[in-house]
Amino acid sequence: MDYKIHISGLAQGKYEYEFPVKGDLFREYENQQVIDADVTARVTLEKGSGWMNAHLRGEGKVTVQCDRCLEDMDIPVDFSASLAIRPAKLGEETEDSDEFIIVDPSEAEVDLKQFIYDYICVNLPMVSSHPEGECNPEMLARIEALRAGQEKKKEETETYSPFSGLKDLLDKGKKK
Repeated sequence: MDYKIHISGLAQGKYEYEFPVKGDLFREYENQQVIDADVTARVTLEKGSGWMNAHLRGEGKVTVQCDRCLEDMDIPVDFSASLAIRPAKLGEETEDSDEFIIVDPSEAEVDLKQFIYDYICVNLPMVSSHPEGECNPEMLARIEALRAGQEKKKEETETYSPFSGLKDLLDKGKKK
């Protein structure tokens, strides 16, 4: 998918653009957290004399794996961001930041792919899990069985510690 805006020869004014964001964008960046996506990124570009501002609005959903039951789940995405776009001054490097893009005056277009990707990723929660009661019950039962087995193993380890005999000797020594 192309996330480029042709800026060469634009007259002053407002311009509207719409980019569909699908799972292939996340696969391109080798993002293994996002399984699929259905987000619409709307960009309003305002061009003035020697400056441009891009207002980005993203809405839709991203499919990720639940951290609790490992089933797919949809996370709603709704964000907005602003980005200043300005031409580079003579000899200035064209390095981008989170808030602005510096473009070479000879460039005919601006690629917003990285910014759209970053803003979607930043708006995803650190922990993704279904609301209480919506996780796969079979998987939750397996997790509970594993926990119970680990607790039982821990109790057995504490009961049959090779150092328990030493503890008895220390206790007898204190009584004398």
